[in-house]
Amino acid sequence: MTAPSETPAAGSPFDDLVVTVQVAEPLASHTWLGIGGPARYFCEPVSVAALATVVARCHERGIAMRVVGGGSNILAPTEGLDAMVIRLSAPAFCSIEVDGQSVRAGAGAKLVHLVSATVQAGLSGLEDLVGIPGTVGGGLVGNAAAHGSNLGQRIRSVTVMQPDGGTEERPREDIAFSSGWSSLDGSTVLAARFDLDADDPERLTKRMQKQWIVERAEQPSGTRTVAVMFKDPVGTTAESLIAQAGCRDLCVGGASVYKPHANYLVAEAGCSSGDVRGLIERVRTIVRDQLGVELSPRIQVW
Repeated sequence: MTAPSETPAAGSPFDDLVVTVQVAEPLASHTWLGIGGPARYFCEPVSVAALATVVARCHERGIAMRVVGGGSNILAPTEGLDAMVIRLSAPAFCSIEVDGQSVRAGAGAKLVHLVSATVQAGLSGLEDLVGIPGTVGGGLVGNAAAHGSNLGQRIRSVTVMQPDGGTEERPREDIAFSSGWSSLDGSTVLAARFDLDADDPERLTKRMQKQWIVERAEQPSGTRTVAVMFKDPVGTTAESLIAQAGCRDLCVGGASVYKPHANYLVAEAGCSSGDVRGLIERVRTIVRDQLGVELSPRIQVW
């Protein structure tokens, strides 16, 4: 996506809507990497109805649209983004409701909060995902996975918003999930319902705590400006392949490989989106040339 070609006028195509839209909102503060120039338009709607008016207007005017969740695996361009960026952070999009062994979670709810709520309710199936940052919506689009479990395994249905602002509930059989991907990519996810199993809350809590410790040990400490570079190929890990190919010491500009766990990249102060793209491509090329394995990027490049 290219940067805004000109400075936006005082008005915007959304001025007649009962919703607050920012113009030229810096995206760096909305991503873990801390990278990203201004989005032409930015909105945090307070209700589903407000979101519907924005989505419909974008569709009518041909305005590209992106949805940002926790921003943990997004690379926004340094030069800016000619699009409407929507963040579903309002309470209307962040609720978590437990009903027996069924749980409904809003797309804006943090994944760690969903895991914690299900464990407290004595429901198993999501506890292995406790260390994954980001939101339920982003986790579904990228089919968040850890320790052999993934979010798509427990889905009953997903509610999405259509381009005209209407909503649709898609059953599990109409959604495809694979490693690091789902057919929800490109959809505006509103909420999801999960079917879980009854279990002992104390046992689940201990399991969740153990997984949390494992995840924290692998991730870079003392900095938030990190991202996972690649999906794990079948039968191995991207981290082991990157290490075997001798890529632990690689850096491009302000982007470098995190030596203790080589599938993470760290963005230093002043790092650009071009630096990150350059590092990812360099690592990918070396692994392919030396080991004959084509790594698939996990980070979502806008």
